[in-house]
Amino acid sequence: MSEAAVRHRVRVWCASVRGTDWYYRLKQRPSLQVVFVLLAIILTAAVFSPIAAPQDPAATCLYEKNQWMSTEHWFGTDYLGRDLFSRVLCGLQTSMVVAVTTIAITFVAGAAVGSYAGYNGGWAGTCIARIIDVFLAFPSIILALALVTLLGSGVLNMILVLSVVQWASFARLMRGQVLAEKNAEYVLSAQAAGLPNWWILVKHLLPNCIMPVVVLATMDLGHTILTISTLSFLGLGLPPSIPEWGFMIHAGLGDMRTAPLNVIVPGLAITFVTLLFNLAGEGIRDITDPHMDVEGSL
Repeated sequence: MSEAAVRHRVRVWCASVRGTDWYYRLKQRPSLQVVFVLLAIILTAAVFSPIAAPQDPAATCLYEKNQWMSTEHWFGTDYLGRDLFSRVLCGLQTSMVVAVTTIAITFVAGAAVGSYAGYNGGWAGTCIARIIDVFLAFPSIILALALVTLLGSGVLNMILVLSVVQWASFARLMRGQVLAEKNAEYVLSAQAAGLPNWWILVKHLLPNCIMPVVVLATMDLGHTILTISTLSFLGLGLPPSIPEWGFMIHAGLGDMRTAPLNVIVPGLAITFVTLLFNLAGEGIRDITDPHMDVEGSL
């Protein structure tokens, strides 16, 4: 066995050992465990929100509009007498469906494009890198506003717009990771063995390069939810018939003084969920990085 092959096996073994440390690192972070438990509860609530909602989120009753919290309406009612708790719960499902679908598309597309550009290089890789730079040169919210105005509102249009806006950050990160690893000895050994490029990329490079992209995807879930709410608040997001946190804030501004819960409740929901995803992303980064101090992180 050649020296390069031996070093490759040592590298794979070290990577597997680091993988077994994830559980140990997670056990050393009780606060991160709480974050993961809360995220699990939120995801479960999003899946079962139509069943868990105590009332019909679309049912109106003008005689009960803008009520305060009570045993019947836990978070009060909005300007049309609809139950705020039920609407916030169904709004969670709306935001999660759009955000998770968007991140799944951008993760796959960005990782694939970035891997190709980083590994193959050449004129094609250079062109892809310049296209990525062009997309990243525009502020994401400005580009999203322009595309939503052009395509119109709707769930599918929202997913398409957010995917176009966000894929470049995934591609740039993946390209940088592959560029840093493509000249490693285990890759050169695989090339010398005559393995096809696609096999080297999928079998050897991706496992060593994908984790930073996973961290970015986790943190970007919160950013995507915030962007959805921003577009809906401006009246350019999802249709008003679909419960969504940003539009709930927009609709409640007129009654802010007399019924502040219309704005406070969905605003707190956006803040809480976005913060949880950011903390989860940082936590995943810490427990998967062997150089991070166990005691000094979340």
